[in-house]
Amino acid sequence: MLVIFITSILIALGLYLVFSFSNGETKNNRKQDNLSLFDSETKVISSMEGLEQITKNKLKDEREILFLQDVPEELISEQSENFEGKRKTFSIVLSITGLLMILSIYFYPLELGSYSLLKDAEVFESFLNGNKDERAESKELFNNRYLEYIVKNQEKSNHIYALAISLKNLEEFDLSSLAYQSLFINHKDDLSGDILAEYAQVLYFSEGRKFTEQAKELLALALLKNPDNPVALTLKGLQYLGEKNLDQTVIQWTKAVSLITNEREKEELKKAIKALNNRKNQ
Repeated sequence: MLVIFITSILIALGLYLVFSFSNGETKNNRKQDNLSLFDSETKVISSMEGLEQITKNKLKDEREILFLQDVPEELISEQSENFEGKRKTFSIVLSITGLLMILSIYFYPLELGSYSLLKDAEVFESFLNGNKDERAESKELFNNRYLEYIVKNQEKSNHIYALAISLKNLEEFDLSSLAYQSLFINHKDDLSGDILAEYAQVLYFSEGRKFTEQAKELLALALLKNPDNPVALTLKGLQYLGEKNLDQTVIQWTKAVSLITNEREKEELKKAIKALNNRKNQ
């Protein structure tokens, strides 16, 4: 935070210096300009042929009188002071505006530039990219930021879902369930059967592979929205298995096998079906 503040001050100071001491005319020196122009015209008059020297001298005198007219010093000084004052005022205003804009980007809760969201991103990235031991060490800090983020950003369903699925893939089911819960509470009608099936799966694992009443209701709703979701079908088979209904378990899992695209998961479920059929035939 201190680094950001110091950087902002330096940038504002830089703006002030650049505009305060930028190149440009600071004095309107009419006399110097007139002298230079007079010298040039004198050379031209001297080189003119067909004119007597007396005539040339007269022309030079007339031009000298014209060019060397006194410019009121008070007017020049007043104009210079006004110009300098306006430039300094502009530099100060520009510097203060730049400072406020930079600080607002970091400290005011804008969409992506707020300092708090940047800190959240650091904590989230560290936790999500860490190994199991690293996550265990930073879990308390992550949990505090995570809960606060969910509350403040509950309308940003895409962001919440990204966190939910990331935590699910890391098998952080307790944390993942909080994000899915926020989605269900605030965006229930917009959730697909696939997302509802994921939520039911997360609840199942977070409860120690047990079906709570909430998990059962979610599973039923998921299958109602999408009867061909392999995750929901696999879970339904597990529910029937817990109820000792082996026939329905085999039916649900057999349908799930035909829909699963992951070959390893498909083979594992086929082995489970085979084991159940052998158990039924004993």
